[in-house]
Amino acid sequence: MTKLRCPLEQPRDCPRHAAVAVAVAAALCGSAARPAAALETVLHMVDGRLVEHEGEVLLEDSAGGVMLRSPDGQLHIVPGPRMTRRSSDERPFEWLDAKQLAETLLAELPPGFRVHQSDHYTICYNTTDAYARWCSQLLERLQRAFIAHWKKRGCAVAAPERPLPVLIFADQQSYLEHARAELGASAANVIGYYSMATNRICMYDLTGSQALAREYGNRGSMRDISLLLAHPAAEPLVATVVHEATHQISFNCGLQTRFGANPLWMSEGLAMYFETPDLSSSRSWSGIGEVNYSRWDRFVANERQGRLLPFEKLIGSDDALRAPETAVDAYAQSWALNYFLIRWRPKQYGKYLMEIATKPPLTEPKPAQRLADFKKHFGDLETLQREFQRQMSRID
Repeated sequence: MTKLRCPLEQPRDCPRHAAVAVAVAAALCGSAARPAAALETVLHMVDGRLVEHEGEVLLEDSAGGVMLRSPDGQLHIVPGPRMTRRSSDERPFEWLDAKQLAETLLAELPPGFRVHQSDHYTICYNTTDAYARWCSQLLERLQRAFIAHWKKRGCAVAAPERPLPVLIFADQQSYLEHARAELGASAANVIGYYSMATNRICMYDLTGSQALAREYGNRGSMRDISLLLAHPAAEPLVATVVHEATHQISFNCGLQTRFGANPLWMSEGLAMYFETPDLSSSRSWSGIGEVNYSRWDRFVANERQGRLLPFEKLIGSDDALRAPETAVDAYAQSWALNYFLIRWRPKQYGKYLMEIATKPPLTEPKPAQRLADFKKHFGDLETLQREFQRQMSRID
């Protein structure tokens, strides 16, 4: 457990997204073996209700606030003033196995959900069995490719030792009823999301989306699903699933730290680098690092109009990606910068990612520190920006 001087508070993007630092990063990424910790129980007030959590305390501040990880992988941030009781006993902290995780998830969900288990995923769903299998194959395929990609570039990553939870709802309405509790009104704007707090992916059956249902009626078999999701109208839908799954893998394989000091341009650009579906593939996603033409077109248009952000602003602050009026443009530029760095600076990029992962969670470095971290691995920004523009101009 790590002591923090500053008070623990909910991160501004919750849930979306030295030796001590290394130890904390290893604890949160979930890939390193650690000594068994005592199981602790925390009682605290949430919206006037008394809530109890059991788990392993990872962080503690001077005011008594804690970050607690429960056996199902959720992270609970409990500020000291809200805590009413904290106790521990002799029982060691133990992770839930796949069967126990499934039982925990089913207990939280409405009646009618079933479970599909694959090598690395526990999928709870109330849509068709075929769609659950199709998703598990997509996720397993993505995870294998993701881990192999970063291992090849010298990153200390490994497949998650514990199953990753995925919730699939049969339709958009039931998905929204669940997602609003976590995302609020913004749930209506996304077809799926990864939560850093719960460590879960939540989505709904894409084959039932209105744009596809108008043209196709039969979606019962694996073959039907693959054909349906190879339709151009499905491309952004499949891309979203892959994008959110990339986040989940990245935060559970040792590449990134949940609630860590992850620059938004890096986290989102990394997910966009992997999100492009290959519509010639029978399983709707294949390969890594294809040009993301929806982002590319936006990037090129902004470049021609002189609207690209200086590197100092994109790298030093998350503001442009958070502001609704600039987010779409900043996301496109973030994809482009990550594409450039992964393609033409892969070793430096890998080392940069691993250094960011060692930073303590729930900290927000100042712009000067973020820029210093970046320059340490990639050098002078003006020189890099010139090469960036030169290389990106060669893309067809």
